[in-house]
Amino acid sequence: MITRDDHVHSSFSSDCTSPMEEQVRAAIAAGLTEITFTEHLDMDAPYTNVPAGEALDFRIDYDAYREELNFLKVRYADRIQIHMGLELGLNASLSPALEEYVRTHRFDYIIGSTHSCGGMDPYYDSFFEGRTAEQAFRAYFETALANVKTCPFFDSYGHLDYVLRYGPDKADGSDEQHTAEYYYALFGDLIDPILYELILNGKALELNTGALSRGFPEPNPCAAILRRYHDLGGVMVTVGSDAHTPENIGAHMDTAARILHGCGFDSYYSFEERTPIRHPL
Repeated sequence: MITRDDHVHSSFSSDCTSPMEEQVRAAIAAGLTEITFTEHLDMDAPYTNVPAGEALDFRIDYDAYREELNFLKVRYADRIQIHMGLELGLNASLSPALEEYVRTHRFDYIIGSTHSCGGMDPYYDSFFEGRTAEQAFRAYFETALANVKTCPFFDSYGHLDYVLRYGPDKADGSDEQHTAEYYYALFGDLIDPILYELILNGKALELNTGALSRGFPEPNPCAAILRRYHDLGGVMVTVGSDAHTPENIGAHMDTAARILHGCGFDSYYSFEERTPIRHPL
């Protein structure tokens, strides 16, 4: 049973308008015992393919973020535990700056995510223009592998196959051929090295239920990747909803637990003061 959500955003992330207290109340209403806010920091944003007028600056007002979180931590101490995290956008070319930021700011937990490839965000259709979906997906996983190798400043790697949410051939179950497992088989030569890097460096892998909330049949990453991580010797899996709105707080945690059991895991992990904590499923 999973009673916590370790990937939640609030209005301290520039792509979210939900006040932090509203998210906390939603977590309590969902029956969660703990929550970790993981606000966005992407130093390479805004991306070059963002349409005019939609560019967001994924920076954090760290002092205001910590002040609000500490206030709510005290206010709701008898109802839920609240932790301060970060979702760090990885970029190999910015490795020194990312390392300096992590070194000089305190967090309980840091998710490392690849949100951009070649300066572009796969969220937008323009990322896929001028190349096949397979070429675009391969470029993304090549970038992800480079990021994991050069930017080990995180605790858990977030939504590893994030790119599969987008593009002309989404792994959304609408096409029996283009499933998440199909794509793992297609790009396993890049995904396996990412998993090896995580395991060798003591990093966790995130099971992100956000894709399930979007109607996809699999989380990010898919069960095939989670199973492969387990079979290679991976132990630590963190779980989060990637919620940007109250209704998605704690979503699909029962499904996440079933998937982890099915992949051979008997526990999941969280982090406090950057230290892993094991929880039985």
